Amino acid sequence: MISFLGGGKGPGQRVRPLVPGATVRARVVSSDADGAATLRVGRHEVNATASAPMKPGSTVRMRVTHMDPTHISLRQLTFADHPVGRYLVALRNFGRQGPFRHLSTLLEHTLPDTKGAVGQWRATLHQFVTQIAIRPGKSDAHDLRRMVQGSGLMYEHNLGCGDAGDGDIKGLSMKLAQAIKKESSLSQAVKALIDGIEKLQVVNRATGEISGRFLMPLPLYMDDRLHFGQLLIDRGKKGRSGDGGEDRVTRMAMHVTLTKLGETRVDLSLFKGVVVGTITVTTGEAERRLTHDMETLSQALAEKGVSVRQMRIKRVPPEALAATSLVDDLVDAVGGLYVAT
Repeated sequence: MISFLGGGKGPGQRVRPLVPGATVRARVVSSDADGAATLRVGRHEVNATASAPMKPGSTVRMRVTHMDPTHISLRQLTFADHPVGRYLVALRNFGRQGPFRHLSTLLEHTLPDTKGAVGQWRATLHQFVTQIAIRPGKSDAHDLRRMVQGSGLMYEHNLGCGDAGDGDIKGLSMKLAQAIKKESSLSQAVKALIDGIEKLQVVNRATGEISGRFLMPLPLYMDDRLHFGQLLIDRGKKGRSGDGGEDRVTRMAMHVTLTKLGETRVDLSLFKGVVVGTITVTTGEAERRLTHDMETLSQALAEKGVSVRQMRIKRVPPEALAATSLVDDLVDAVGGLYVAT
């Protein structure tokens, strides 16, 4: 249970009135061993008292349980409160790479015989992932669509269209699983990869219908090697499956860990060809490099018909991003409302 006074420090914007049962999201600014904490709710900072210490930099989901003139009480929510909570827990535990962390194991594992069926299917899988990976500064919207289609999340759709399923990561992983004759670390990794992709399919089906949000694996080819991160697409409730294609704001968030730039998160909002966004980094080197390249990035987007109205680079302490995952952003508005704009 968490309680905080109705006041706080922050800009002039007022937090929208809360009601019992509403769901809010807060970031832990600071916390001590006695349970005293400072939380940021929207653009408002409040002093809180928690029943247990909280991790600075983490994001917590809470539901308002009680209100009176002096304080508001909230109960911290877990993914168990969500219809597909156990799958969300599994995805959260995968970390930044999601189920693709198992793909890293598959591609880096040393095989005694690379000429057999196992080696051939693994080589095919490696080549396929490398081909669909996004290349910063070189890839475009067509490449992004190809990456989504090849992620494995559309496997059942491809089968329904008569595709044999070899054109995506899940299908190729299943071929590799069939080629492995006995239990091994390689066998466990490929099964875990397939299981993780299937969990992501279930979650996207549920959250897509509720809030128009979808979480995708994000393979990046940078610094001469493959990296894996997360891509969140938020089309809003009006962008749910089956809804019309009227003008709406599309939000995207990308979270990756790169060799030279470290932890990096990109948040973009796109409306009628105009984009605003924030790039969050944790190192001075990343801040300098991105600041230097910002004009080039804006020109590249303009060539593709996208006008950059505002692109901000924000540097935060490493711990602010270390424990975060876009899985949290996937469900923060489910069953509730946003507290501030």
